Amino acid sequence: MHIACVIHSLDGGGAERVMAGLVSRLASRGHRITLVTLGDGASRHRVADSVRVINLNVMSRAHERVPVWRRLRKLSRTLRELDPNVVLSFCDQINLLVLIATRPACSFPIVVSERSDPRVQKMGWFKEWLRRQLYRYASRVVALTDEVATYLAETTGAQTTVIPTAVELPDSFCKRTESADDPSNGEPKPLLLVAAGRLEREKGFDRLIDALAELPSSVDWTLELLGEGSQRSALQQQVIDHGLSDRVRMPGWHPIWDVLERADVFVLPSRYEGFPSAMLEAMASGTAVVAVDIGGGVRKAIEHGVNGWLTKNTIAGITSGLQTLAGDPALRRRLAKSAETVNTRFSWAAMVDQYERLLRESCNGDVNSARS
Repeated sequence: MHIACVIHSLDGGGAERVMAGLVSRLASRGHRITLVTLGDGASRHRVADSVRVINLNVMSRAHERVPVWRRLRKLSRTLRELDPNVVLSFCDQINLLVLIATRPACSFPIVVSERSDPRVQKMGWFKEWLRRQLYRYASRVVALTDEVATYLAETTGAQTTVIPTAVELPDSFCKRTESADDPSNGEPKPLLLVAAGRLEREKGFDRLIDALAELPSSVDWTLELLGEGSQRSALQQQVIDHGLSDRVRMPGWHPIWDVLERADVFVLPSRYEGFPSAMLEAMASGTAVVAVDIGGGVRKAIEHGVNGWLTKNTIAGITSGLQTLAGDPALRRRLAKSAETVNTRFSWAAMVDQYERLLRESCNGDVNSARS
């Protein structure tokens, strides 16, 4: 197949990581892949050399706003010229652009993939109305969880399919064998906590900082908070206000695997999620996870007390979960060991198989056999 894949850019986190991995693996299976981004080519994720990349450079910036009509015109012209067998689009607003840009002139099928939870991640009334009107014209809509698939089917009339995200340890990964509480290492080390994601309100890092401020003084910890976003300054000020500047590091975008090699606990404080990639990566690395119980992908990956620790979706809940794991090294080790099963439960091979099958069915006009 000639598959055109569309995303805003590769200069970011979970959705971008999945797109980069997916196009590279589809290309390795002999498909002709063209990756179209709306960005300028800045990238934090490598794609295979055999993937053709087209950067449209139509993303708005702080000093330059790009009109929607210009974005649509360039995207429509590019997809018409490519004339692929099928188009795969990632992320809600990009999905709308692709569906508008390809109607009614383009005859190839469109598969769109939601990468968050549209029940809570809203785009404003007009774009929500557009989603309800346009998703039914997609050959298939991919959701990360059963709950989201049901919601989209009911609200848009779309054909929906559930394909969870995937995780894979890099070949170079080597988990540290000693831990903060290991007496054989001399003086106990502070518990290394890790959190990662876009520094935006939905990720709940403000709640994490408040929760950490409530931990008793007997808990010795440091936090590495990886990511960038519009809330950086506010979060930095919050750290200062709580007197935590010597405990919290915010190094920006940074390879998470390097930090997970040293981590004791990964924390997911999000207000909502689709299927959190950073949490899966932490589990795959053999790191104990504390996550707020927000259902969806979190519940699908974590069985409380078996391979992770779920907390109430509150600041107090996050504090309680961290205090529990901080005071119980045996529990941390047990959760970390069981967490590694995500490597087989959510494998890349299984995810690529599902996308490949879905895209082929869309090319063949078979829009019913994979409906969930």
